[in-house]
Amino acid sequence: MPLRRCVRATALVVAALLWPRWVAAQTPAPEPQPQPALERRLLVVNKAEHSVSIFDAAARREVAVLPTGRGPHEVAVAADGAHAVITDYGDQKPGQTLTIVDPFEAKVLRTITLSASAIGNDGKKAEKAFLRPHGVQFVAATKVVVTSEVGRRLLLVDVTTGAIERTWPTVQGTMHMVALNADRTRAAATSIREGNVVFFDLATEGTASPPPIACGEQSEGLAICPRSGDTWVGNRAADTVSIVDATGKVTQTLDVGDFPFRLAFTPDGAHALVACAEGDVLQVFDGKTAKLVREVSMSGDRSEQGSLPMGITTDDEGKRAYVTCGRGEFVAVVDLAAGTVVDRLPARKGCDGIAWAVRKAPARVPITR
Repeated sequence: MPLRRCVRATALVVAALLWPRWVAAQTPAPEPQPQPALERRLLVVNKAEHSVSIFDAAARREVAVLPTGRGPHEVAVAADGAHAVITDYGDQKPGQTLTIVDPFEAKVLRTITLSASAIGNDGKKAEKAFLRPHGVQFVAATKVVVTSEVGRRLLLVDVTTGAIERTWPTVQGTMHMVALNADRTRAAATSIREGNVVFFDLATEGTASPPPIACGEQSEGLAICPRSGDTWVGNRAADTVSIVDATGKVTQTLDVGDFPFRLAFTPDGAHALVACAEGDVLQVFDGKTAKLVREVSMSGDRSEQGSLPMGITTDDEGKRAYVTCGRGEFVAVVDLAAGTVVDRLPARKGCDGIAWAVRKAPARVPITR
């Protein structure tokens, strides 16, 4: 091939190879799309005042107080923020209701009485009451699982219709708290009286009680790691946390602070949080290695009468934890990276269960004239 033709052919080949890069270099990069604005609320139930407080955490202020049934204990919020469910545990008289609220419109949507028709030993149809509802978690946008201590049942409730769609029995004397695995197909529930945990398959109706797994004295608080699926159970009288794997085996027992009352994981599962009520601390553990990372004093002075940290939740980014404190009645705001209490929100009497709500901010309609 003549030299001129060879050079021309080589140039064409090089141009063909470089053309995509040149075009890419000349094409402006697409502008980043704005992320949808989010609205956030913090919900705190007030046992002694029979109410739920709604906070604008960013503004550091309580924006609403809504009435509930007697003695509310726990609260859960749907992933889309449309519903929050409060369990009305009761006081001297056992409670039997759920209070459903809209966290952002700040209004009570409905009250659900927990009862269902059943056939008695005499063959007659009667209403069965499910008393002392306590632990609650959302399994879908409008469905929750709820523990009934007196009824010894885990209930699946539609929060829009009030219907009890399924139940699962337990032999536990005080089935108290409930937690879900990452895909919401399995529930764990603790019993204070027996010091154990049971696991429920939520895909099927319960006909027999699942076998209990012994953990420690007065098992109560629990959480399931979204990464590993391991269940962490707080044994409040033993001052330990039991780690139970997916097979139901206790693989590790951790010594923790005094009276581990509630547990929670950061959304990514990187850290487990343990509120030690009588120890007056929030302990932060590595979610994978189960090693203690840091310990945060709730009152700061390590006085004999601590602040009694109880309920825990985190923000949706996992950067801050919010802890209800029963003595002094405030919500401690904890910077998890720094390991310090950075704020205290004034709370009401008997502050206990706590949950975080987030939703996409509604589009604003422009004003036309």
